[in-house]
Amino acid sequence: MLDLLSGIKNSDFSPSLNIGCLHDIPTGIYLKGIHGENLLSGGMSNINAMCGRGNMYKTAFLLYWMLSILDRYISCCNFYDCEDTMQLMRIVKHARKMLNYLLSKSWDDESFFKLTRGKDVDGTEWFTWLKSISELRSKLPKDQVFETPFLDKEGKKIKILFPFVTVIDSFSMFYTKGVEKIQEKGIGESERNMEFMRDGSAKTQMLRELNRVNTKGGIYTLMSAHVGDEHQLDPYAPPSKKLAFLPNRSKLKDVPEKFTFLTTNCFQAISSSVLINQNTKTVEYPRNQNDDLKNDTDLVLVTVKTLRSKNGPSGIIHDFVISQSEGVQVSLTEFWYIKSYGRFGLDGNDRTYFLDLYPNVNLSRTTIRGKIENDPKLRRALEITSELCQMTNLWHDMPEGLLCTPKELYTSLKDKGYDWDRLLSTRGWWTFDNDKHPIPYLSTKDLLEMRIGTYQPYWY
Repeated sequence: MLDLLSGIKNSDFSPSLNIGCLHDIPTGIYLKGIHGENLLSGGMSNINAMCGRGNMYKTAFLLYWMLSILDRYISCCNFYDCEDTMQLMRIVKHARKMLNYLLSKSWDDESFFKLTRGKDVDGTEWFTWLKSISELRSKLPKDQVFETPFLDKEGKKIKILFPFVTVIDSFSMFYTKGVEKIQEKGIGESERNMEFMRDGSAKTQMLRELNRVNTKGGIYTLMSAHVGDEHQLDPYAPPSKKLAFLPNRSKLKDVPEKFTFLTTNCFQAISSSVLINQNTKTVEYPRNQNDDLKNDTDLVLVTVKTLRSKNGPSGIIHDFVISQSEGVQVSLTEFWYIKSYGRFGLDGNDRTYFLDLYPNVNLSRTTIRGKIENDPKLRRALEITSELCQMTNLWHDMPEGLLCTPKELYTSLKDKGYDWDRLLSTRGWWTFDNDKHPIPYLSTKDLLEMRIGTYQPYWY
């Protein structure tokens, strides 16, 4: 039979980067590694966006995504500040909560990180630079290509360029040279009537090129965009929806239509509220006993909807706990998630409780935040429990008998002779040279297969 496909290239699989905190499971899929381990390809892909109205902590999410990739994948980054408001000390303060690689990095190292402001480099110049970087990286020698634990069809480990991260905050305020030239005209001048058309055209051209630029050069772009009201001149006109899960009368401001379908993952922060205890009027989850300022607004709960995901379901809604001074609170967010779903994996009462996967540590509203910061095993137990809860809620095609409750998982593995202190001294995210990392790899699906006897960790 004639082989009609012999003249076309068969492209390799490109795994997504794990960042945790309710991002990986909804967008992910498990694939087998060389040892039979289950590797999760989920999280950040080539183009990712967070949208929202003002004061919805869009930049906090961008910083969390950026710092997670830098921390786990030995990456480097350019932060393109279109609004000219970002301060390096804010990034450093958020980075202090990253407990691995970033602790040893100097933010003065310009080969690692650069903050570029829109006032210094216009959008046209910036994107021209990015394309040159993509071209350069696509021609790097083999010793600049890193080994992932994922396998190709021949059973060999897939190699990719180390991730290069770019942040655009915000794309709504991304100005190109042509638009800036029009803006030189005075306000009200007729020449400025073309400003918004020129702006939309330039951004459309960029988005059409961005995906190929990113995939060719191993670049990951993280963007924010503003959301506002759509004003309809005809009051009798039916509401139009350009994106199924974007609310009626809402509109992404100063971004072209292609923004909604060329992003791999596009999220919208739809609401926020201050986390204050109604009885004490102090923060709901204090850092310690001295964190007792009345009406402290630092800790907020932000509700996020997935507007679009090419690798997972759209329309799902999650809550994230964010500190205005410290950024996304990963383990508190995971705790809030399992607490919101019937106290999944939690035992005890509403005042004193414990995790089924970590039963020897008692928790309460006033102690959990401090214990999270000081106990890596507690953080790991919360991560596994939240991922198991997400799999239970979102994955409806799991093999029969594989999913179980955290209590069943804990008891079964303990009966099989596994040491939970050792199981919790692991990481659930893949990285380059995965087997050589000082912290052993163990995914949530690995634990489920260990329970039914179909997998044993290669390092155990």
